[in-house]
Amino acid sequence: MAIVLSMKERHQLTVLSIAVKSRVLVLTLFLVWRLLADPYDTSAELNRPCLAESSAWSTETEGATDADHWVRRLGRAIEKTVVWDGVYYVKIAECGYEYEQAHAFLPLLPLLMRIVARTFLPKLIPLLGLRATLALAGYLINNVSFVLAAYFLYRLTQALLEDEKLALTAAALFCFNPASTFYSAVYSESLFALLSFTGLVCFVSGAKWSSIVFFGLSSGVRSNGILHAGFFLFQALHKVFHLGNLKRTLSQIVPVALVAALQSVAVAAPFLAFQTYGYFQLCHDQTRAPPRPWCNSPLPYLYGFVQSHYWKVGFLRYFQLKQLPNFLLASPMLCLAICSIYTYVRKQPKLFFTLGLAASPSTQSKVAMFSHVEEMTFLGKGKGARKGPGGEDYEIARRGYFSPAAVCFLIQLCFMTAVAMFVMHVQVATRFLSVSPSVYWCGAHLLLNSGVRGKTGKLIWSSFLAYVSVGSLLFINFYPFT
Repeated sequence: MAIVLSMKERHQLTVLSIAVKSRVLVLTLFLVWRLLADPYDTSAELNRPCLAESSAWSTETEGATDADHWVRRLGRAIEKTVVWDGVYYVKIAECGYEYEQAHAFLPLLPLLMRIVARTFLPKLIPLLGLRATLALAGYLINNVSFVLAAYFLYRLTQALLEDEKLALTAAALFCFNPASTFYSAVYSESLFALLSFTGLVCFVSGAKWSSIVFFGLSSGVRSNGILHAGFFLFQALHKVFHLGNLKRTLSQIVPVALVAALQSVAVAAPFLAFQTYGYFQLCHDQTRAPPRPWCNSPLPYLYGFVQSHYWKVGFLRYFQLKQLPNFLLASPMLCLAICSIYTYVRKQPKLFFTLGLAASPSTQSKVAMFSHVEEMTFLGKGKGARKGPGGEDYEIARRGYFSPAAVCFLIQLCFMTAVAMFVMHVQVATRFLSVSPSVYWCGAHLLLNSGVRGKTGKLIWSSFLAYVSVGSLLFINFYPFT
């Protein structure tokens, strides 16, 4: 008897299929470009031993020299594919945080690489070598994470915007996004996207404490994970606003604000814990003299110091004529982000500029992403909403990209775009903004309204696919690329 799948189930399988095929494409391009082109810089292959060579982790690999010649060559080939930030992640997974600048890379990905290598791939260590096995673990983690991230982006879009075609198209765009190269490399984008999208699915479904777990883990992968605290603050703002409208007492309002504050701290806790670890490691180590300048600051902030001192990150510090090529490199993703904001604001200006507080009674719950229980509690069981003959709100909330539920995401995207343009290395904007669902929602909206063969559709897909193909060539051969 044939199994009949619903449209949603068929779309879910389609998303998983597209995601897997996109990873096969990128990894194949890595292999092809590495074979056809010569690396611009081979310094990534210079792997120095750990400072603490007597550690138990290091001594476990002493039998590696007995491996067959071709297997060792395979191990060296895998090591050579680790470039740019991947070098730091492999080194941290192998040796821990030995140098100050390594603290720019948060610990969850290298920790998982170490766990996977020791638990699931221990027999490969004597054959391929430790670094190659760690790199292989990183590839495995990130490519699996990417496939799952695409699935959860589809679920998030479908649940929040209630548009099957938009959800499927947005997930397809994510699978071939301009930063796609990094999602298959030993970088943190895939793991961060998975934790972020999974946390958002939990959040919009009302599972707030589950979302805190995923958001908190994301802040242990990338520093922008702490931005997820904004969803709890945004929702608390709406709760307080509606409680005020219902003439509730201060004793009922204050706990709402306190819970939101605690939820936000919980989201940022892994990132803050890592800063504390770095402080005690670098500022209380008697073998390090003199102490680093940031140690004596009133509020020691290791991550900020490392980004500023080693990578020259800061407000307008990248606004130099020589950086014009990097602005051009980041322009497709920046333009899509700005277009996403402008397109939404032009259609929903009142919602956006009032942070959704001016929403009509029928859309208030949707804007704040309230669960059913929260809607009953903070909207006074529907008091004030305009009712139709059947007892339902007669004003039907828009679905799709212009849904009131997208307000908070567009506000977050606005902040991220400003940071990418004025504070960060601008070329990193391609990766930084690639984890925002809003850019894929807008891209999908434009595609569905103009058609794949229309000018807008051709522009979006051609730019995305060009970055996938050219980006993989530049990245794997150690040429500058975002």
